[in-house]
Amino acid sequence: MNREDADNKIEEFCGYITKTRLTRKDLFKGLAIFAGSLILLSQTENAYAHPPSGIIITFDPKTKILNAVIMHEVSNPAKHFISRVDIALNGREIIEHTLSRQDNNLSQSAAYLIPEAKTGDILSVEAYCNISGKLKKEIEVKG
Repeated sequence: MNREDADNKIEEFCGYITKTRLTRKDLFKGLAIFAGSLILLSQTENAYAHPPSGIIITFDPKTKILNAVIMHEVSNPAKHFISRVDIALNGREIIEHTLSRQDNNLSQSAAYLIPEAKTGDILSVEAYCNISGKLKKEIEVKG
């Protein structure tokens, strides 16, 4: 391409820019759409975040062991997981268990020795998703 062709291309481009000048309204509309898109994209990760879907609790009064299976289906248990399990006896927190990943893609299991639990007591399990949400379930200790 020679110098004259390059100058013509530049003039042509400048003419195009001049003809398609954006009004302030168009500019703000475009910025609003862009900002809205960024907000939606930033929320995409949270769209997949969810609290546990269920907790199955059993307590053996002979061994005094509480078993909890926390249902929390995820695609990557190393990045999206149950991060904490709190155990309460009659409304008083007695165990706070912190986790760094989930057992598998479907659930997190945990077992706890609760020697002070007796017939009629209420045991609760509260499970927290590391991204968003929590779920709490309770049972009454049977003799």
